[in-house]
Amino acid sequence: MTKLLQQGEPAPDFELSDLRGKFIHLSDYRGSTVVLAFLRGFM
Repeated sequence: MTKLLQQGEPAPDFELSDLRGKFIHLSDYRGSTVVLAFLRGFM
């Protein structure tokens, strides 16, 4: 079951590839403000 985060609770680390195919980790931005936007692709 998925656990919802509470306000102020740190997000779990994960990795995604950017538009160039380079893998980035959320932890690469530790200490910075990060805005995540999940967009649906139509392919």
